[in-house]
Order: sequence, then structure tokens, then C-alpha cells
Amino acid sequence: MTPVEYSPASQAIVKAFEAVPEENQSASYWSNDEVEPVRAEIKDHYILEQLYHCVYCARQIVTANKALWDAEHVISRSKASRFMFTPRNLAVSCRDCNNAKGDKEIRSNPKRKSFPDGSGHYLIVHPHYDTYADHIRWFGDICAPLSEKGTETLVVCNLTRFTAKLLGIKGIISDPSFDEQVGQLIKAKSKLEALSRIAAITVYVENIPQK
Repeated sequence: MTPVEYSPASQAIVKAFEAVPEENQSASYWSNDEVEPVRAEIKDHYILEQLYHCVYCARQIVTANKALWDAEHVISRSKASRFMFTPRNLAVSCRDCNNAKGDKEIRSNPKRKSFPDGSGHYLIVHPHYDTYADHIRWFGDICAPLSEKGTETLVVCNLTRFTAKLLGIKGIISDPSFDEQVGQLIKAKSKLEALSRIAAITVYVENIPQK
């Protein structure tokens, strides 16, 4: 994914923030009125760059209405305010994924001071350093993780919520056997077998006891 390139006006705002000593950089600065043009520029860029798809659930929201998108900080502002405007730390996500992810720690080494500039530094699928399809595959509303990163992204962003909603279940599907069922789906060698596995998963999830 191509990172955002700031306009001269936005670059001035970004440089002013980055010139502040790290201990004085506040995550709340993001909400200041003076930052609004930068926020708008970031959303406009990534909405188009991502072809109107959320970076975590891959759902498409075909609108450029910025109110329906969240500017996503892969490393949250509360964890490392110094990366607030780093282009490769930015993307857009749907509000549900953004809320589920929150300020969870997604770095393999949170003590690293410089920006983690490679796939291996992240526990979840990174929009700039990873290829989504290598880690996550969707079968309708069923999310099938293909790697440890895919599994972690599923948990962090609550990607089973689509299956839960489809089946009228509240909460997060976290039964370990669910992963086994999805694993069998991934191994399906034909459309007929895949449909059979999806039907089995549907029956299985409907019978998970609700707490």
C-alpha cells in the first residue's frame, strides 16, 4: 500500500508536533482543531488507496464520507504518540474493527524506540508490510486465519463478530473447537466440500452454549 504524502500545509503541522520532546507529545493532540486538515488528508488518501475496504475485516464500504471511516493508527496513539503521523502507521478501518482493536499492544517489541519498519515487528496483519490474503481468508461471514498473524488479527479485531451476527449470537466466538472447524474449511478441495464445511460450522456455532 502506498503511504500518504502530506501536503506542505499538513507537513508543517506534522513537523511541529514531531519537534516537541517525546515526553510532551500527547495522544489527545490528534483531536485538536488545527489537526483537522491532516486527519482529512489521511482519510481521503487511504479510503481511495484501500479501494473502500477496511484493512482488518476487508469489508467494503463504498463511500468517501469520512464520518463512516476511522483513521487507523496500527500502533495506537496511546501506546506511542511519536508515531501519530508516521505514514506507514496509518490506514483507515471500519468503526467496529477500530473499536475492537482499541489500544491493544500489537508490537512484538514494545520497547523499540524507532518505528518498527517490517512485518516481523507486528503481531497482527499490517496493512503496509503484509499481504492480507496470505494471513486471512473469508468464506462469506466466516473468517479463516491462515497464519499466527491471521489468528491474532481475528482475536484483536473480533472478526468472528460477522459469524456471530449471522447466527444471532452475542459476544465473541472463542471456543477452541471453532478454530478446528474453520481449519477443516480451509482444507476443502472443492466447492461442494467447502459448502459442506460451512454448513457444519453453522450447525456447530448455533450449539455453542451462551454465557
